[in-house]
Amino acid sequence: MDKNINLFDFSDYRDYLGAWLKSAKSSKTFNLSRLAEIAGVHPTFLSHILKGTKHLSLEQAALISDHLEHTKLEQDYFMTLINLDRAGSKRLRDYWLEKKSILEAEKNKLGRRFDRHRELSTDQRAEFYSSWIYAAVWAATSINDRQTLTQLAIRFNISRDRAEEILGFLVGTGLCTEKHGYYAMGDAHIHVPNESPFVVKHHLNWRMKAVQKMDTREPNELFFTSPMSISVDDFAKIRELLNKLIKEAVDIAKKSKSQEVACLNIDFFKS
Repeated sequence: MDKNINLFDFSDYRDYLGAWLKSAKSSKTFNLSRLAEIAGVHPTFLSHILKGTKHLSLEQAALISDHLEHTKLEQDYFMTLINLDRAGSKRLRDYWLEKKSILEAEKNKLGRRFDRHRELSTDQRAEFYSSWIYAAVWAATSINDRQTLTQLAIRFNISRDRAEEILGFLVGTGLCTEKHGYYAMGDAHIHVPNESPFVVKHHLNWRMKAVQKMDTREPNELFFTSPMSISVDDFAKIRELLNKLIKEAVDIAKKSKSQEVACLNIDFFKS
């Protein structure tokens, strides 16, 4: 599904499908005949639908919606546009217009679940650190300066509904921004200091992710564990070396062009 085409920008499903087909044709990824095949109708019949002389049935709409990989909210909105077009009385039309307004408000609410501010609240931090996926998606939005919902769902192998939920949170907290279906890093700040009650969860999330990744590790990745017996003085020396390495790595990362999401885990402790 082309997320440059935002379903919620349309009040007529025909205009939406027409815009989607135009975009798909220009990129040579789809055409009217293939969409007709998905809907189980003849291309001529679909052409009449797009011209407004025929109606798309709910069954046909459901097939198209599935193919376009609509989220639950997008599917509800798409089917509402179908029902609105098919409404045969003013009372029924008013009903579906109200339903449409509710869904539009719900869509907007996803991006405004929290007040905008520079720092996250305790509740927001609790959600952000509940899983590694929030930080991963947030970091990924800096790749090429912006990412679509579809790109992020594919990158992290999550459903579109889950991706939309995570992005709704990130946009709502100001960690990300959204414009025309593209998500980019926002200006809100997130940092977990050592004294934070979330620091253990933060480290655990990514340590567990590292263990999982070892099953599919690539030759250019690094995993290292080495219990050792050393002097007190040498422990301090190694810790200082690691501090310098971490600072250097962070400085490099800040200036680096965003192409991948990576995680650096370093532990050095007395057992």
